[in-house]
Amino acid sequence: MYGSLPDEADPAGGEGKIAVEFRTSGYGGQKVHESVVVHTNDPRKSVMELTVSGMVEKFAEIRPARVRLSGRVDELVTAVAEIVPRPDYPFNIKNIRAMNGRHIRFSLASKTAAGSTIYEITVTSTRPDPGGISDVIYLDTDSPIRPTLQVSVSGMIIGAKKEPP
Repeated sequence: MYGSLPDEADPAGGEGKIAVEFRTSGYGGQKVHESVVVHTNDPRKSVMELTVSGMVEKFAEIRPARVRLSGRVDELVTAVAEIVPRPDYPFNIKNIRAMNGRHIRFSLASKTAAGSTIYEITVTSTRPDPGGISDVIYLDTDSPIRPTLQVSVSGMIIGAKKEPP
């Protein structure tokens, strides 16, 4: 949470405004409570705690919220996530990119269901050897409210299945 104060102190007994900003990214669909400690020049109340609370609306439904890739190096390991814009916050996805792009391949498709656009991200492991996968896929939108959405990708790829002798 971030706050800002006026450039000058208010006179004793005066009134003032404090601007407080709470970054809600990642809190969609949750109730949040955050506190701000304010130090004043009032000797009777030199410290005050203000609480900001409320419900954060979801911008989009992302199902599942995180992509998990688990399997063997000799198998096709893939997963699909759906991104559904909320009716109150329509948007189009303009671009898709990865933070690292290491060990994953991804593509974006869209379909229409019940008059709404649903986006599908297909993520495939390209890891050639056993080990972990950790990345983030960024979805650039045309919305000024949320110009970028993100989907976490993680997983574990294990060795090839051994044939019995």
